[in-house]
Amino acid sequence: MGSQILSQEGHSVVTVSDGDEAMQYLEENLPDLVMVDTRMPGPSGFDICKHVKSEPRFRGVRVVLLAGPLEPFDTAEAESAGPDGVLHKPLDAYTLIDTVNSLLGQVRETADPAPEPERAARPEPLPQFQPRSNEPAPATSRVASVVETAVAELSVDLTDPFASAVEKALGTENAQSERRARIEMVVREVLESATPAIVERVAQRVMDSLDER
Repeated sequence: MGSQILSQEGHSVVTVSDGDEAMQYLEENLPDLVMVDTRMPGPSGFDICKHVKSEPRFRGVRVVLLAGPLEPFDTAEAESAGPDGVLHKPLDAYTLIDTVNSLLGQVRETADPAPEPERAARPEPLPQFQPRSNEPAPATSRVASVVETAVAELSVDLTDPFASAVEKALGTENAQSERRARIEMVVREVLESATPAIVERVAQRVMDSLDER
């Protein structure tokens, strides 16, 4: 999902499936920005971040760690790896875009005047993403009304997964802050798993409403 969002914003995105492929890619390429999961097969995101930050040829490369919703996140290990940012899944599109644009802006500001032989020519600077205004967007009459009705009529029962998962989190003897963090991870995971069904049902309801009119 993150790669699709960034591609639509005009960024050139390359994806790999595990830590070994990430290391191999870095041996042959010099990207401006690396976004890597903290936990994955092969070298972890922490390992890859440390590798990038320890190699002189990667001195201008920015690294963002991606933390999974149900994975324990070791803050001390992250600080030791030295990333330029940390994002927690599920990714918010606006936060993702703002983070990437900000870090790429830093790369452009600190780049050497003369192009490095091993670095590919940089694309023209991309326009900075403008966050959404707090003011609501103007309604587009009929379509806006249909969408609003579809969302209002949507009924999604998340009681069971929420109840069982939260009950398990509350059953631990951890400190209050850690219990809060566990519950937040549970909420993210349940909502992330429910999102595809919600999108499908809303889209179908919108189509049905438009056909009726």
